[in-house]
Amino acid sequence: MDQGFNQENVLTLQLNQGMVRKYPVLKLALMENNDIKYVTSTNTPVGEGSGKVIFSMETDQGMVQRGINFAVVDHDFVDALGIQIVNGRDFQKDMPSDTLSAVVVNETLANRLGWSEAIGKRVELGDGSAINARVIGVMKDYHQTGMYNEIESLMLVYRERNNIIYVKLSGNNTEQTISFIGNKWREVFPDQPFEYTFLSERFNRQFEADEKRGLIFTLFTVLAILIACLGLFGLSSYMVEQRTKEVGIRKVFGASEGIIIRLISKNFLILVTIAIVIAVPLAYYFMSNWLENYVYRTKVGWPLLLIASLISIAITFVTISFKAYQAAIMNPARSLKTE
Repeated sequence: MDQGFNQENVLTLQLNQGMVRKYPVLKLALMENNDIKYVTSTNTPVGEGSGKVIFSMETDQGMVQRGINFAVVDHDFVDALGIQIVNGRDFQKDMPSDTLSAVVVNETLANRLGWSEAIGKRVELGDGSAINARVIGVMKDYHQTGMYNEIESLMLVYRERNNIIYVKLSGNNTEQTISFIGNKWREVFPDQPFEYTFLSERFNRQFEADEKRGLIFTLFTVLAILIACLGLFGLSSYMVEQRTKEVGIRKVFGASEGIIIRLISKNFLILVTIAIVIAVPLAYYFMSNWLENYVYRTKVGWPLLLIASLISIAITFVTISFKAYQAAIMNPARSLKTE
């Protein structure tokens, strides 16, 4: 699924409060490398939520208060992450007034406020002393709060110094580029260890719990199937043993091997079919309810349940067919021998 931004080849660095003031120095040093396309910063990691405060927003009914998610970013943030500007413009370094009087909003915010033309709309925080700005651009929606939540209204505010740094790499000479970044880091912050992650790794951590649950469910499913197959094999062995003489008599009267196999398998397959008829609606109900917890979810279609049912029948048939085949090829004289 499209996250609305490009997370590939984006390296993440973390600054503490005392280091933030030297961010412009680090940025200037890193941009000396041609394999570094952008260096930008933000106050909140992408995909991990954002701050939310009450802004006064201009609407057709005048200024109204709305709770708006917002992130503070450097001017290269949109370009570094490949976020699309669909109307207006992005923040510009050569326009210092953008830090005081400009914001960029996403499409969801513009739609929720009913803005037919978002550019130029007023935005204020508090009495206007903290933020008193106008919208200069509308960006395409992206998942700032992660993939488990619907896209919310989002506003970007421009400030040059922030504690989360994103370094967009070209994808060429990656190891040498990371080594270069490490050297420049140690020059600017000699008393701080150089630690980094890739944005793609950090963003995908939100799925780790589901991946672990999926692995556990898979292992238990395989175990349950194995136990069920052992039970079926044991039950089919017992049934064949009980019907040995019957099979022998049927073969004497001309029953073929196929008829014998169908005779022994039929009762098992009928029971499995009854179980499927009961299990499929329950599986559909519980799986659909579980998927309701996710904003972006797949659909439990009947073809999927049909395939699962056919696989169950196939596993049942394969499990019991061995003993059924043994009974079918047994010499009738041996099966009819008086014990």
